[in-house]
Amino acid sequence: MKSWHRVAQWGCLSLILLSACAIGGWIMRIAYSTRREPELAIRSFVRKQLAAFPPGWYVDESHMTLWTSTRDPHAKFTNASWMVAVDFWYRGNTRLTKGIAVAHEQIFVYKSPLDARSTAYPSEYWATYWEGWITSGRGNIPSGWRDRPPHADRFELKCWGNDPITKPELCSLILVYEEYFIILDTPIGDYMTLNDLRRIVDLIDREMTDHLNHSILRLGPREMPTDIP
Repeated sequence: MKSWHRVAQWGCLSLILLSACAIGGWIMRIAYSTRREPELAIRSFVRKQLAAFPPGWYVDESHMTLWTSTRDPHAKFTNASWMVAVDFWYRGNTRLTKGIAVAHEQIFVYKSPLDARSTAYPSEYWATYWEGWITSGRGNIPSGWRDRPPHADRFELKCWGNDPITKPELCSLILVYEEYFIILDTPIGDYMTLNDLRRIVDLIDREMTDHLNHSILRLGPREMPTDIP
């Protein structure tokens, strides 16, 4: 009886140790610096988003910029490994000039999923912006918007304007997928409706889900894109 009792004790101890190792490995995976193989192809990701925009929009890829903690032109960057800023331009049929940069996207890449999920806002700038930098109000969710991307770890939408609930003039959204923290803001009007924005959000959700399903997260330093200045 004693031998069987000892065998059971050792079995329980082994199970506890194996569980502790598994939990420890999981914690290391999400808490320490990680790299994703392959990394998100930013240019391809942006082009696919552009295809979901309504007619008249385009991206000047030469103006896409890579930001780090030492290359922060507008004090919008904090503790992510790196970030890419993208401007989406709108040019109507009668406009002969370059147009006005009215939609802005920032793709923050953190060192681990834990870092991204525990970050309320990427910087004090965005915290101030999100809580009413544009107007004195804190923003609203438009009536009729019930959509939530099914695969996002976090999704927030706020709109501003004279009547942001029924007729918003500006909308901003946050999307988080593992270690990726995406912010997109755009005016709402004839050239960008809420239905257009829904289509863009759906596209982002599909593309990010596909990327995460076909990549592996490993321990190690996060490499920065080499094709973005």
